[in-house]
Amino acid sequence: MVADLHMHSIYSDGSFKPEELVSLAREKGINTIALADHDTVEGVDQALIAGNEMGINVIPAIELSTFKEKAEIHILGYFIDHKNKTLLAKISKIFSARLNRAREMIGLLNGLGIEISYMQVRQIAGDNYVGRPHIARAMVEKGYIKEMKDAFTDKYIGNNGRAYVPKYRLAPANAVELIHEAGGIAVLAHPVFINHGEPLKKDDIVQLQGSGLQGLEVYHSKQSREDSKYYLQVARELGLLVTGGSDFHGENSPDVELGDILLEDTYVDRLRELNGKKEEF
Repeated sequence: MVADLHMHSIYSDGSFKPEELVSLAREKGINTIALADHDTVEGVDQALIAGNEMGINVIPAIELSTFKEKAEIHILGYFIDHKNKTLLAKISKIFSARLNRAREMIGLLNGLGIEISYMQVRQIAGDNYVGRPHIARAMVEKGYIKEMKDAFTDKYIGNNGRAYVPKYRLAPANAVELIHEAGGIAVLAHPVFINHGEPLKKDDIVQLQGSGLQGLEVYHSKQSREDSKYYLQVARELGLLVTGGSDFHGENSPDVELGDILLEDTYVDRLRELNGKKEEF
C-alpha cells in the first residue's frame, strides 16, 4: 500500500473537490492521502467524510506559506487539529490578505490593459478562494494569453512581475509554532522549489530544525532523483521524518498527476508513530 501526502483542492489552488481527490486516490490504489491546501483547512472535513465512506485514510493537513527575507518557504503541517482556534484565527487573517492581494493584482493588470474583473475571477474559482491560477485562467478566457503559464512571467503575475503583489508574510518559525499549537507535525515542503530563493541546503534545514521542524519532503513531483537522494541523506543525518507527495493541483498544474509520487507505508507509519507519541503527553 502507498500514500500521496501532498495535494490541493478547490479550497486553495487545485481544481478538484476534496471528495473527488479521495475518489481519484481510490481509483489509483492509493490508501493514504493528505489534503494540504494553502493556508486553509476548509476542505478537510469533506475529505475526512469521503475517506471514511471510501475506505481511504485521510490525514488532516495544511501548507503554510512563509517568508525568510525574500525567499518563500512552504511548511506542511500533518495530523493537525483543523478546528484549533489559534490556527483558525491566523489563517483567517491570511485568507483576508489573499483576497485583497488578488484584487490588487487584478487592478494592476487592468492598468496594463488586461480587462478582467474580480467577479469573473471569482466565478472561475467557484468559491471564496481566489489565487493566481484563477487570474491566469481569466486571462486565457479573455484571449490575452494562450496558456496559463504565460501569465506567470515578468510581464504579468509571475514572481516580481509587473502585476505581482507579495503574499502575507509569516515567518517559518511562526508557522512551525502554529502547527505545533494545532497538535501537528511540521515538515518542510519541496526544498528545491523556493520562490525568490535558492534550493535549501543542510545548514538552512538545521536552522529550521532549531525552530521545531520535524520532517522533510524528500520526494516531490518536481524534484529529481538526485535531489531526493541528497535530501534523504540530509533527513537521515538530522533525524528528520521523510515525507513525499505529488503536489497535485489538477487542471491548474496539468503536468502533475495524483500519485506521481508514492510514499511507502513505512514512512507514513513513522509519521503516525510520532503523532501517537505526541498525543500521549
